[in-house]
Amino acid sequence: MPHHAAVLKDILNIPTISPVDDPCAEVNTRLARDRQGHSLSEKAFGRIIAWMRSHIDEHISEDMLCALSPMGMLAFRRAFEAHAGLPPMHFLTWMRVDTAVRLLIDTRFDLTEIAFVTGFKTEQGLVSAFLATLGVRPQALRVSLG
Repeated sequence: MPHHAAVLKDILNIPTISPVDDPCAEVNTRLARDRQGHSLSEKAFGRIIAWMRSHIDEHISEDMLCALSPMGMLAFRRAFEAHAGLPPMHFLTWMRVDTAVRLLIDTRFDLTEIAFVTGFKTEQGLVSAFLATLGVRPQALRVSLG
């Protein structure tokens, strides 16, 4: 069984699938900036995403993400959603599911191991996130790909 730290090191090198581009994203970003006077720069957004990826196996709260920006909670939430198209915690769940899908495809780790290294902590948490996000169980995805 591989050590979880080694798995996490490899996860950070795996490219991720970007969310589907929202044709209104530019308008939403501009409106969020105009309405609130706050926006996340590409550099700040990238720093937050990199931090999320490097701590994906840990408990992450919206407060922790907000602390990485110079904004208050409400301004951060609005600016993040305008930039990413999803609220911060939904984006984190999506990122964790994306990483879990890659591990299901590229490894033979069992679901408990994948749940642990992607931050879901339990197999049931992983299954619930898959059903909510992709509408399929991880076992079914692995069987269909294998």
